[in-house]
Order: sequence, then structure tokens, then C-alpha cells
Amino acid sequence: MRRALALIAAALVLALAGCTGLPTTGYVNPGRGPQNDDAQAFAFVPDGPQDDASPAEIVEGFLRAGSGPADDWATAKLFLAPGATWDPRARVTIDTLADRRAAASTDGSAVTVSLSTVAVVDADGAYSPAATGSAETLSFTLARVDEQWRITSAPNGVVLYEEVFPTVYQSASIAYFDPTWSFIVPDVRWFPRPSVASRVATALVDGQPSAWLAGAVRSAFPEELSLVGRSVTLSSGGVAQVQLPRAALSLDRTTLDRMQTQLARSLASAGINEVQMTVEGTPVTASEIAVRVTRTDPSPTVLTTLGTFGTLSGDQVEAIPGLSDAVESLSPTAVEIEADRSLAAVRTQQGSVASALADGRTFLLDDRSGLIGPSIDGEGVIWSVPGSAPSQLRAITPEGVVRDVGNAWPDAAEITAMQISRDGTRVAAIVTVSGTREVWVASIQRSGGDVDLGPPHVLSFSQQGAFDLGWFDDTTIGVLATVDGSSRLRELNVGGRGTESPAPEGTRTLAAGGTSVRVLDDQGRLFSRRGSSWTLVGSGIRVLAAQQGTAS
Repeated sequence: MRRALALIAAALVLALAGCTGLPTTGYVNPGRGPQNDDAQAFAFVPDGPQDDASPAEIVEGFLRAGSGPADDWATAKLFLAPGATWDPRARVTIDTLADRRAAASTDGSAVTVSLSTVAVVDADGAYSPAATGSAETLSFTLARVDEQWRITSAPNGVVLYEEVFPTVYQSASIAYFDPTWSFIVPDVRWFPRPSVASRVATALVDGQPSAWLAGAVRSAFPEELSLVGRSVTLSSGGVAQVQLPRAALSLDRTTLDRMQTQLARSLASAGINEVQMTVEGTPVTASEIAVRVTRTDPSPTVLTTLGTFGTLSGDQVEAIPGLSDAVESLSPTAVEIEADRSLAAVRTQQGSVASALADGRTFLLDDRSGLIGPSIDGEGVIWSVPGSAPSQLRAITPEGVVRDVGNAWPDAAEITAMQISRDGTRVAAIVTVSGTREVWVASIQRSGGDVDLGPPHVLSFSQQGAFDLGWFDDTTIGVLATVDGSSRLRELNVGGRGTESPAPEGTRTLAAGGTSVRVLDDQGRLFSRRGSSWTLVGSGIRVLAAQQGTAS
């Protein structure tokens, strides 16, 4: 097993060394998941304990065997002494290959393993990055069993090299609704590939949203409803069947349809194409409901150097009826527009935040000093905050009614950029903590007339040179940074790792659009990325507007 892993690592290094112009960090995302819980496109088959292995070798072999989840980690359990207990599902520690070290005591009865931790996945499959330079020590005890060393106690969970982790575990999204039942909000989790479909169904029906997201989403599944069994089975026609108790038959059709929608969306992310809820083997009548999409208009919205605001089509700017005139009158330096094009949030040249309405009216909303670019939430309310005072975040109606946002970015000294997700449930921000820029995301929680942020979830502890961000899709946030004089685009997954790639030099603004990513440089040139290539699509642009979706 050690030789196999070394050969795989060496092959990866050689392959990456031969590629130029590709992302320089991150990993290749796994493809479609298995169609049932037993099928796997690829699996590690780790070695069991070798005769006369030393205590350190036994522990090292046990850790490597964490890459084999088949039969509930049967191979790893061969390293344990009779009566030893160990829960492999408790967590996954993701570490760096080159930094793992094992050291045994003089008599061999204890082994410690030092790790450089990259991230941790908890028992529910939620991924959390570790702070840069995080170190961890694991302690094991051993005894002789039939003249061979075996582990008598081990920390719960498995440890996987970061190169191996995405091969053994697969990401999937647990689908929840926003509070209005209009959008699907994904909660990304990681599960062992052999059991991903069943783990997804269990997490949705019997589990809870991730702690940081819980206050902003809702589920149609009643809390008292549980799966019958813990597996997803395939019918002869290839339909995944999810068994529910008889209590499901008493639910109204709207609830059942929402449940069906959540199950179908969740299991689709695990590679399941068709899902059926059943009670005692009989299908439950339910259909997926239509939900709002979060895509953006395929054409960029811009303000030209001539002062014209609208949708860029070729080399022409098409005015947005009513709204364009209102935006132009504010002399903007930053703009975000609502999905239906009825409202724009604007930072003016004077540094104030204002609203522009499609009926031509404008309102000055916030004139505090040092305001960053504003964002619009799912209720059409504009969020504004001074860069030097992250806790002073405000949510202001387009006509000027102000509400303070509670629990806004605790412990952050500065905020550089922020944007609300297009489903209205989450807000992402670049913040500075103890002199280091980080990327955080928090849920938006509403109770009566109050608005609060949930506990911040850190996406990245170190974002050197980061200055702008935007939601690319429901689970990906793009971050622009300048590193050693070069422009970089980082793509962070909300619930996983990210990648980094070059951006056009002098880039200063970022926006997502349809299937593309757009950036504006300091010369007024607009670039669009498709795949890994950047194409110049316009010039003479002063402002690239962010979009909160499309009305269609």
C-alpha cells in the first residue's frame, strides 16, 4: 500500500509539473457519484498488518487503512487488539503527506503521530479548513497479541492525506429551502464513496443543517419523521427508493412535494437520477416543485466611461428602462442590481450608498465614511457597512428605513468586500482578523423585524492580498487578490477546498455572469473567462455591476 501511494503521488507531481497555465492549487473534483451504494469507479485497497511489524509501522499501516472504507473499514480494524473500540465515522482529519511523523516509546506500548492539519470533516460530513500551520498530535497505545503488536486504543476517526481525501470521500449537497420555500439552498457535505447515497438521505431526513447555516434554511421533513432503515435501494428500473414510515401518509401534498424536491436535489448531487419515496414498499404520490433559479443574465451590466449605464451587447449598451437614468444620476463607483432590474444599490463617487429605482427615484441611504460596495438581499433591502467597522452593518430599505444587523462579523477589525448570495440566505465577506485577511460566510437570520448574522463560517484563514469577491454559483465564491504584484483568482467552495489561477493583470472588480466569470481591470477593459481562458469583451468601462440573478 505504501509503495502504491508513493507511485500515485509521484505520478501526480510529474503530471502537474508538465502542465502550465493550469490552476496551481487545489485538486481535481470527483466526477459523478456511484449509482448505488456498492458501485465505485475507483477504490483504495489498503494492506492489513504485516507480521513482525514494529509499533510505529502498525500505527502507520492503521492510518493508511483509513483510505479503505469498505465493509465499515474492515481492513483498518485488523490493526486493533481484541476489545478495542474505534469509530471511523467520527471525523476525518486531512493532513499533508510530507509532514506526517510517527514516534514510538522505548517499550513500544505507545506511539504518537504528529500531523500538519489541512482540514477536518465532522461526523455529519461538514468540511472546515484548518488555520495555516495547524499541528495536531495523535496518541495510540499498543500491546502484544499472539506475539504481534496491535492497537489497544486509537483516536476516533480516520486520517487521510489531502491528495487521497477526494478519492475516498465524495462531496454532495443536502438540499434545504430558503424561508420562503422559493430557492433550494445547498449544504455541502463529504461522505465515504461506498455509502454516499445512503448518507445523503440520512443527513436530510434524520439530520440537521450545518450549524452555521441552520438559522437561515428550512426543511419540509418533519422532525419526528425518520428513515426506515439507513440505505437507499435501487428498483429494477433504476429508481432510487427511500423508505419512510407510515406517518408520511398523513402529510399534505404540499409538504410531500417539497420533501420530494429536497430528496431529488440532494441525491442528484450523489449521482442518483430518479428518486421515489415509499411507505412499506408502496410509492408515495409526490412531485418536484418548481424553484427559483440563481443564474445571472448572460450579458454584463456596466457603466461606461461616457456615463452610460445598461446591458452590454457587443459594443452597444442597452439601457434598462427607468433604472439606467437613475443609476447614471448618482455617478456610481460600485453597483449591484436586483434580479428583476427594479432596484440598484450604488456607492457614489462621494462614498455614500444610495438606491436607484426603476421609476427613476433615488434615495441617499448611508453617508458614513469609508463605506464598501453595498449588496442587495432577498427582500430587496440594501446592506451597507464601513470598511473599518464591520460590526456596524446596516440593512436599509430602498426608501431609507434603517435596521442594524445583529452579530455582524464578530472579532473582525476590517471588512474589505461583501456580497449576499442570490438565494438571500448567506453573506460572504473578506475580513481582517489579527492582521490577516480571511474569507467568511454567515447565514442571514430573520425573526420578526430583526435581522442577524449567524456564527461566521471560515472558508479560508489566509487570503493574502484579497480585495474583492462575488458568488459564482450557490456553492462557489470567487476572490480576487494581488500577490507579489500579480492578479490571482481564487475559487472557494462553501463546504470544501478551492483552486487558484491567474487573472488578467490589473484586475480590480469581479462579477459572475451566466456560465462565465467577468473581471474589469484598471484600464477599463472587461474580460470574460470561459474554461481557463480570458477573452477581452469590452473597453471603456468604468464600473462592472454585480447581479443578484435574472428575472427570467
